[in-house]
Amino acid sequence: MKSQRIWGLILIGIIAVGTTAYTTRSKPRTDHAVERAATIARPFAKFAPAVKTHADHEHFFVESDGMPAHKMMVGIKAWQQQVPLPQKYTGNNAWQFPLFPTPAKEPLSAKEHFFRGAIAIAANGVPIFNPIKNDGRTDTFLAGELDEFGGHSGQGDDYHYHILPMHLEKAIGKGLPVAYALDGYPIFGLTEPDGSAVKGLDRFNGHTTAALGYHYHGSLTYPYLNGGFHGEVVEQEGQVHPQPRASSPRPPTRPLRGAKIVGFETVKPGSYSVTYTLAGETRKVNYTVDKDGGVTFEFVDGQGRSTKETYSGGDRRGGRGGRGGGSRPDGLGPPPGPRKPWLVDHAKELDADRNGEVSKSELSDQCREAFKGYAGEATAIKLAALQDRPTVRNAIGGFVKVHAKELDQNGDGSITEKELIDSMMRMFDKQDRDGDGKLSGRELEG
Repeated sequence: MKSQRIWGLILIGIIAVGTTAYTTRSKPRTDHAVERAATIARPFAKFAPAVKTHADHEHFFVESDGMPAHKMMVGIKAWQQQVPLPQKYTGNNAWQFPLFPTPAKEPLSAKEHFFRGAIAIAANGVPIFNPIKNDGRTDTFLAGELDEFGGHSGQGDDYHYHILPMHLEKAIGKGLPVAYALDGYPIFGLTEPDGSAVKGLDRFNGHTTAALGYHYHGSLTYPYLNGGFHGEVVEQEGQVHPQPRASSPRPPTRPLRGAKIVGFETVKPGSYSVTYTLAGETRKVNYTVDKDGGVTFEFVDGQGRSTKETYSGGDRRGGRGGRGGGSRPDGLGPPPGPRKPWLVDHAKELDADRNGEVSKSELSDQCREAFKGYAGEATAIKLAALQDRPTVRNAIGGFVKVHAKELDQNGDGSITEKELIDSMMRMFDKQDRDGDGKLSGRELEG
């Protein structure tokens, strides 16, 4: 009886380790687990108190608002008018990864998987996404979509990196990792912690050394960080599951072609200013976040004229992420929240001949390519096996995975080529307002 009481006290204990609280929940804590949590916490501690960490007997957790201390957005040449907003990556919406990573029986590559959501978390509490965007083929770095530090804001107005933020080494020190992949393995910079050259990296930019065991490294070319997962992860809806959900109070914004971001300023805590050039003019987006998460935007044009928009914090809209907000338990189905018409959002990828228009033949060709990629020689794509298949790398390939249940028109658990093409053509006809068999001009503005 006495021993049971002692174990009970151990099970509810909390040990403070640096900035990390190690909490036992269902198993007795071990010195090894405490030591592991303290080791992982070291790079994150460099950014305390903005970044907070804790651990239980299985997972390490990272809390932050996702806003780095450095300037953001400057240098972006392909901008969708999104701006960095503080996120609530706390509590049940914190980042997490295994305290003790386990090598996967079938490692998954980021070339075919994880085009949504983060694949790693940087030491400054900013998530890192797949360098390839959610169309499954565009390298965000080469496309000019990233700022000077390798980041930009997503559909949830959430700032994140797409390449390893190796500039953080100056604050962390070369002996510590810059980030942790969401399978639990650390990611170091271009050299080993002792400064020696990196040798023998595998296809995921990782290798095993006597001193560190398995770990990843950053690189100046693709894959830039972990090119997949050596360790076990769960993939759901094209991303690692679970992970936090980003949110914004305003609806999605659309690309502003020709704009280049040339300045970003934190005017005061909670107030920011983005400066960009367009058509020879210098313009600004000034915005202030209130304590409830609402945002007031001021848009200043090249002549100094301004307009304002205000969004309530209670209207927050979910961005990419995976923990909540109506995701289906079977992993099939679109993320919640308002969206632009899909054909408009992906027009650039569908425009195979690059003439600024999307034709029915271009759409049907991609449908056939995606269908064959998933079905092979079969006559239908089986929904039960779809999520385990690598994503076909064209625009339709990602659409099929996200909207599989809607494409299965007769509910038989499979998608035929005809069902796929018919569904896409109905979308096309709805967007083709003048009925000329192609999408162009205002039809591609949403």
